[in-house]
Amino acid sequence: MPKIPECSRCLLYSHNPHLVCAVHAGGVTGDSCMDFREDPKAEPVELWQPDGATYYNGELILQPQK
Repeated sequence: MPKIPECSRCLLYSHNPHLVCAVHAGGVTGDSCMDFREDPKAEPVELWQPDGATYYNGELILQPQK
């Protein structure tokens, strides 16, 4: 079943091994879901970044080496 990383933070996520969610039981076909609804009770996602890199608009960017 195709599942995207956002699924586990969605209100519609079923937490069931046989269904992904109430709307897309078999998962989505792509990199995003139009029906995503952020679950206010979900744990926040921590963006880990290695030394020499930083996040910019959600994308990890490596800093130039000196």
